[in-house]
Amino acid sequence: MQSTTAKDLYNLLIRANWGFSSTMSRSRGFEAKTQVLDKKQAPNKVESSRFNDSIIATNSSYIEVVDSGGRLRGVASFFGLIGAIPFLTGFGALFFSLFDDGGSLPLVVHIFTWLAILTGVFIGFPILNALVRWDMFRKTHYPMRFNRHDRKVYAWSQDMGVVTMNWDDIQFYTSQSTASEDRRGLARDEIRGYVKDRAGNMLYHLVFFKYQGRKNMQGALEIWELVRRYMEEPDGHIQAYQVNQRLLDLDGKRESFINSLVQATRFIADSPIMAAVIAPMIAWAGTGRIIAKWTCRVPRWPEWVEEKCRVDPNDPYVRNRHNERPLTAKEILWPLFCYLLGWAEVLAILYFCFRGYF
Repeated sequence: MQSTTAKDLYNLLIRANWGFSSTMSRSRGFEAKTQVLDKKQAPNKVESSRFNDSIIATNSSYIEVVDSGGRLRGVASFFGLIGAIPFLTGFGALFFSLFDDGGSLPLVVHIFTWLAILTGVFIGFPILNALVRWDMFRKTHYPMRFNRHDRKVYAWSQDMGVVTMNWDDIQFYTSQSTASEDRRGLARDEIRGYVKDRAGNMLYHLVFFKYQGRKNMQGALEIWELVRRYMEEPDGHIQAYQVNQRLLDLDGKRESFINSLVQATRFIADSPIMAAVIAPMIAWAGTGRIIAKWTCRVPRWPEWVEEKCRVDPNDPYVRNRHNERPLTAKEILWPLFCYLLGWAEVLAILYFCFRGYF
């Protein structure tokens, strides 16, 4: 792997390219526990294939999958926005103190004030910028299409446009964090893949499938098994059509308000009772996801990709947001209730903490 350069760090912090990008292709390493995946057979202990909130559309020509950061969309940006409020307030106060009472301040105060300002400019600002732009002011998602006819993979990159790879050239493997990393909250159970040129140089190295939630690697492997069957088995498109899970509401549009709350609830909580218990977390994650989605542009595949992925008008195995069943009242009302409950709890806590100031 090529070493991370100053340009890579600029992309990570200033441009905030954290997903499938040339930066991450170079900086991701192989140091975690890994296991090569065989395209011809199912992984051990994986008996079924699942959507697991990762599939956007499926038909006889291609299956479209959301990028690996789909379930976490908006979380980092929300905390970046929350951190920006005291950061900008403090920044303004420092400038005000310098230029309003600058002549009366001791020299040592001047020095430490300017050190604080420079620290904020060169350290604080890039970090906050990276958090805010992690999911905001870019694409709502970065989809991948796996075409079973021409055996190509078309993937949206954050800084390289649409990238094309041969399915047969991709070496897939699992990357699993250690027990120590899990305890420290650094879990990165994911399925990666890389493509090398004839000279053995790494062309692309990216995360294809990831599942943040209780199932972790098991969830990622179920998505992998779905795509593996789709690309390798004669009836793979039929198996994908028959999966009894909902597709994501992302096909050619922004995610709706309700669907954003549904996705945030599924990511944060494993059960309805747990969702009510940790409602403030759902409120934060849901708000961040909504803001991120509505500040981003919907990705549009180029015409040449649409031509390669043309779907037969009479294809009986088409599934997308247009023919999915509507959300039930239970699927809508419980996430909405938890979202409103969460913000009510947050506002109540803030009121009791700061009521003496009003």
